[in-house]
Amino acid sequence: MRRRSYLANAIDIANMKAEYDSEAKKLISDRTILAWIVKHTVAELRDYSIEEIKAAIEGEPEVAEAFVYPGKGRQQAVVGSRTEDKVPNEGAVTYDIRFYIVVPEGKRIKIILNIEIQKNYYPGYDLVTRAVFYCARMLSSQLDTEFSADDYDEVKKVYSIWLCLNSPGYATDTITEYSMEQKKLVGDFKGKARYDLLSAVMVCIDQKSYNRKTTLLHGLLGTLFSTRLTPDEKMEILQNEYGIEATTEMKEGTGQMCNLSDGIWEDGIRQGLECGEKRLIRQICKKIQKGKSLALVAEELEEEEDAIKAIYEAVLDVAPDYDVDQIYEALHSNDMRECMGQLV
Repeated sequence: MRRRSYLANAIDIANMKAEYDSEAKKLISDRTILAWIVKHTVAELRDYSIEEIKAAIEGEPEVAEAFVYPGKGRQQAVVGSRTEDKVPNEGAVTYDIRFYIVVPEGKRIKIILNIEIQKNYYPGYDLVTRAVFYCARMLSSQLDTEFSADDYDEVKKVYSIWLCLNSPGYATDTITEYSMEQKKLVGDFKGKARYDLLSAVMVCIDQKSYNRKTTLLHGLLGTLFSTRLTPDEKMEILQNEYGIEATTEMKEGTGQMCNLSDGIWEDGIRQGLECGEKRLIRQICKKIQKGKSLALVAEELEEEEDAIKAIYEAVLDVAPDYDVDQIYEALHSNDMRECMGQLV
């Protein structure tokens, strides 16, 4: 039986990563977890208890059928609204989680919230900019649903809350809010204006946040997303330290996430892929030194010719030096780097 190629294995890893992302969203959509996030990030709900916030989520919450396992009893996950916004000529934005919450005190104030799970703190652009953009989309999408063009007073406030899981040292264990504020440029304006309509909140943790517990939310999220704790250890911490009774879905979700080992992806898979590719380069170098053709090398290594052709040609380009690191860098430069970047 032919051994699976480097490319095939990389594709499998990408599929595992997508599955992990799905499980993470299911876990965060548990209404108890949502309540904990809301309490520590939404000013309007800060003084409410977890139980009061749970009750305020969507009033009578609708449940996302796709977020629960069939036949597992009471459904726990919440879906408040469509998770995709479409604007003509602007494409679509898909949110990880989006829902409504109604502040019960006094006049019932409705707030629209979006929660994003982000593993790459700097994906080539400033995440805060993207969070503000998401807020803007949630505001504009309310036209003809929450308010009409002749009554902007009905616009609902929006929050975009970003859970940044692998934050750099300068950001770790912080919660930062970006919102609109009034600035008096000339004179002392005494009138009232409703400008507090959007907030982007960045919650930053790393792999050790569960142990430091800078805030209860950092400790909770650090526990949920830790790759160093077993599912049983996570459940014990959630119950003993946060008073969270684990649901069946939560238990299975944390177990699935641990099995998929996304933390290994973040911390070690890149290095593993690099080591694997360099090992393959080294093997091809030895065979080329013996004068073997591409077809023969592919047959002996049990790889498809197309899968190793680029490496074979890169080795020939540097012959007779056969510097593995130089070959690796050549493969990952310019257009090749962009191509390989889709895999890692």
